[in-house]
Amino acid sequence: MIGQLVGFTVNEMTRPQTDWLNHVADVKRVNYGEKAAFKVKMDGIQAFIQAKGSTPARSKVAHKQVTLDTIAVSARPVINLYELRTGRVQMADLIRDAANEMTLKQIEYIQSVLHGAVTDWSAPFYGTGAGIVKTVLNPMIQHWMRTGAVSLLGDIAIISKLAEQTGFTAATATQQYSPAVIDEVMRTGLIGTYYGAKVVSLVNPYLGDNVTPVIDTNRLYVLPSGASADMRPLKVLYEGDVQSTEATNIDDLAYEVRLDQWFGAAIVSGKTPTRSVYTDSTP
Repeated sequence: MIGQLVGFTVNEMTRPQTDWLNHVADVKRVNYGEKAAFKVKMDGIQAFIQAKGSTPARSKVAHKQVTLDTIAVSARPVINLYELRTGRVQMADLIRDAANEMTLKQIEYIQSVLHGAVTDWSAPFYGTGAGIVKTVLNPMIQHWMRTGAVSLLGDIAIISKLAEQTGFTAATATQQYSPAVIDEVMRTGLIGTYYGAKVVSLVNPYLGDNVTPVIDTNRLYVLPSGASADMRPLKVLYEGDVQSTEATNIDDLAYEVRLDQWFGAAIVSGKTPTRSVYTDSTP
């Protein structure tokens, strides 16, 4: 019964503590044994200019469907049954620690899948530079502004560097900044807009050391607002809820719970990616 309680509670808590996935991933949840088909649109219907009465070439709606394999993230907390019954160890602490660790491991894996793929993308879908390099980042933003509104999502460490790029050169050796921008930075520490794109600060909590952020601090995501979630190249699948199995060792009265969550992640793109990533190469 305790294991079921822990499993249920951890399932409610193992949702990303950062809003990173909400912005960059297409997430599906299915029951055990089910498969989720992620559909990606390829080159499809074409139109032609031709003489009246001529027959156009055929074209068809083209999609590819990808199913993801899942892996497991697990935790196996153990405590003395006597300490649990007497309240020396709080069940709330057990649940919170298990939920935090499982979530962090999931995010770490999903990040590695995404970042392992984006470095192979070409401009304007991927770019890098020491700090914020306007000649690299601005064309990436401009590319997506043709489709509508654009957002820049990143950790405070990288988006705070955008303010340095908002000045303009009025004379040969004089760089000026808008008073409105100066006031905004002094009031909030950030700028709300850069090169026409909305700047969004990523919710990025710390790992267990209370020093290292969960999400990489040197990457800036250029997100077209008009793209629906199913167009995002990062696909994430959760299969079932958190599973729990409990046991008590009769020799030392060690009570343990094994918790497992099945999930998977992959990059699935059509002809081109539907967003861009900029990496700050400075340490």
